[in-house]
Amino acid sequence: MDFENGQKTGFFLDQKYNRLAVSRIAKGKKVLDCFTHTGSFALNAAMGGAERVTAVDVSETAVEMARKNAERNNLDGRMDFLAADVFDLLPELEKQGGKPYDFIILDPPAFTKSRKTVKNAERGYKEINYRAMKLLPRGGYLATCSCSHFMKNDLFVKMLHDAAADAGVQLKQIEARQQCCDHPVLWNVPETDYLKFYIFQVV
Repeated sequence: MDFENGQKTGFFLDQKYNRLAVSRIAKGKKVLDCFTHTGSFALNAAMGGAERVTAVDVSETAVEMARKNAERNNLDGRMDFLAADVFDLLPELEKQGGKPYDFIILDPPAFTKSRKTVKNAERGYKEINYRAMKLLPRGGYLATCSCSHFMKNDLFVKMLHDAAADAGVQLKQIEARQQCCDHPVLWNVPETDYLKFYIFQVV
């Protein structure tokens, strides 16, 4: 992790139990981890027994840190790393045809940091979730989240419903989660209720 220049140390401790949830599902699966940053979801998927994990981030620096983390954990033999824009990569994978992954993880940065940009953020979230749903085979899994408190849960859920309808798929909810307990939600401080994390199966 880059403590000096990275974001929040680069590990995002609020997701630690959500990574374990991903690890429990990943065994034997071909996993695509989008917005991997330092590789934490990808590493947990590999440690959970994934057949193969592809970790993607637009930042070459982040991808290099993820690669080194895989080496430190003796996981590099089952992991690939790609520096690419997820918004370009997902449509390109769809054009290539086939269903190369049966588990896709979407952990993007906050697409909105103000109420004024919520609509633009909603379009961004819908685009990546729609593309992921189109790529997954029946029985495949999708882990998806938003870390912006401006993207309220009801709006995030509506976006997922719309994305599934447009992709022509049906979703079975496996888990609905939030941040872990050391990032508590204080009911009188709305900003603390920020992380939405869902795991679905395409049925």
